[in-house]
Amino acid sequence: TKTNSLATLKVNLLKTQLRKKFKNEIACEEIDRINAFKTTILSKDWQYLWTSINNNVYDNEEYGHSNSLTVHKFISLMDNVLPLLSCSTLKSSVLNFVFRYDDGVSYFPVIDKWLEFTVNKKVEDLRLNIRCAVHPMEHDQPYSLPEDLCRISSILKLKCGNYRILEDCVLNWTYLKSLTLDDLFLRDEHNKQIMSICPQLES
Repeated sequence: TKTNSLATLKVNLLKTQLRKKFKNEIACEEIDRINAFKTTILSKDWQYLWTSINNNVYDNEEYGHSNSLTVHKFISLMDNVLPLLSCSTLKSSVLNFVFRYDDGVSYFPVIDKWLEFTVNKKVEDLRLNIRCAVHPMEHDQPYSLPEDLCRISSILKLKCGNYRILEDCVLNWTYLKSLTLDDLFLRDEHNKQIMSICPQLES
């Protein structure tokens, strides 16, 4: 009958949608393990799936950092990729950005913009390695962690180094469980804040 035919059609459509959903989830899991951009040549169905991945690694050391041209190419890539990410939250994000202080360019505003995006995505596990070719202790202006990052309450794990926290910045890492700080310019007041506002801190 017409009613049965419509019911069968709806069931078949639902099955198709479910198969596609699970297929995409499996594909996302696989893409998560390899270079997401390169997988787009394997299947047109995967072309936009990488935008849903909530575990991201951005590393410009892989492309070299000996001159400003390669650094600017990496910046262009980041500026084009980040707005395309459709995931509502980030489980983890790794940023490894190496540059030279002596090329006459300030990269701090660019880094601020990237981290603002990460904060807006409520990142849970953040690992930062932002450094210059010259040892940062030899430079009088280390990178300052943005205030928004210092106030983010969603973060569970944080690893960073070679930075400083601004003097008047108030920390709000309420649910932080793991904290690794290397060569961080940290005031006693911030040490006290970390001890008092992070009751779940394990390491």
